[in-house]
Order: sequence, then C-alpha cells, then structure tokens
Amino acid sequence: MIKIFDYELYSGYIMLNGKIVAYSLHNNIDILTKNLVKIAKFHNLNGDLIFDENLDKFFQEKINRVLNNKEKFNIDLSKYRYKDIYEKILEIPFGKTITYRELYNSLNKKYNMLQILNAIKNNPFIILIPCHRVIKENDISGYTPLGVEFKRKLLEYEHNLIIT
Repeated sequence: MIKIFDYELYSGYIMLNGKIVAYSLHNNIDILTKNLVKIAKFHNLNGDLIFDENLDKFFQEKINRVLNNKEKFNIDLSKYRYKDIYEKILEIPFGKTITYRELYNSLNKKYNMLQILNAIKNNPFIILIPCHRVIKENDISGYTPLGVEFKRKLLEYEHNLIIT
C-alpha cells in the first residue's frame, strides 16, 4: 500500500525483463488490477503483473520526492505509445497546469484530442508523469483512476490554492 494524503492505496506493477514498466494505484484491488491490464494492453507491455511491498516502499519514497518537488521523474519513454505526449506532460513545471487544448497545441496538433485523452487515461506512471496537471479550461475534469477529488488534492497541494 502507498499512502498519499489521507488515501491508502493499493499499488501494482507491470514487470518486463526485470524492470518496472508501469504501475498504478487504486483503493480497490480489483479495479487496480483491471487498470494495470488496460495500461499493459494500451502500451503493448507483455509483462507480469505483480504486487510487492518492497516496490511499494520504493515508489512511496519516489512519489513523496516528486510531490515535494525534490525530484523530477526521469524515464526512457521510447517503448510507450504516444511517448511524445508523456514527454510534454513531464515538461509542465511543478505547481503549474495546462489545458488539454494547450497540450494539443504544444504537440503541434500531431495527435487528435482522443489520442491525448487515451494517453492520459493510460498513464503508465500515475503521479510521476503528472497528468493531473492537465485540466479543462473551465474545471479540473476527471482523473483516472483515482477520481476528481484526488486530482483536486494533488493540485491544491502543488499549487497551494483551491481550484474549482
């Protein structure tokens, strides 16, 4: 389990050739498992689904460092579908947000909006690739897989202000 704010979340990992190629979080283990299977299928990651307390500790520390702006997530994204989208999202500065439209424009309209939304929905490293920093123009919108309230808390924490 990984604790973020007042949430205790199950964590699961996809391992391929001895490396973690994706992970996700959820408060329901069955939904977590389904999300990881979807992420693996979306990115064509034919690895093993595992649950491991030692990896939980490692990722808890990594998430804490990222959320406290002490570290940026650095990973080779070449094996992921729509890697350019994740690379752009990683460029969003801590404490800042961009709209889906701004993300679309920054990618030189290389992808359509559905592709962008699917990439965000299938983020292989939730929180570490900060897709929570991508919002609608008029509200923060949903957040897969943890919901809009979790996204709101992440943004409030990073921004130190309330987003409606």
